[in-house]
Amino acid sequence: MSEGVQFALLAGLAALLLVLVFRRAAGRPRDLVAPDPATGGGQAEVLRLARAGRTVEAVKLLRQQTGLPLLEAKQAVDALRAGGTLPAAPAGPADPDGEVRAAATRLVRAGKKIHAVKLVREHTSWSLAEAKRYVDRL
Repeated sequence: MSEGVQFALLAGLAALLLVLVFRRAAGRPRDLVAPDPATGGGQAEVLRLARAGRTVEAVKLLRQQTGLPLLEAKQAVDALRAGGTLPAAPAGPADPDGEVRAAATRLVRAGKKIHAVKLVREHTSWSLAEAKRYVDRL
């Protein structure tokens, strides 16, 4: 096979590959990131995603906004799809009482930081990240 034929086959194959890639990319949704709240995003965006049938994205966005556990966020999105409304935002997490703080401090000083984080999470509604930040400040 001559070099000209090889080059033509290679160029044709590259062009075909580019066409397939661009067609596939054109079918993907463009708004996969959380919207800027200043542009009217937020809970309205969760509602829009839920009613558009984009449940996974709606659940993810709702969890980012509210800190709800996965099951509760999924149930809320299902309620939205059925025509309901979002649940009220949970109140901010309360600091653990003095007894929990003292126990967590003892655990940290004993080198059991993971146990301290678990203890704080058991006595609050905090996420893992929130409990870890709290324990880090002890």
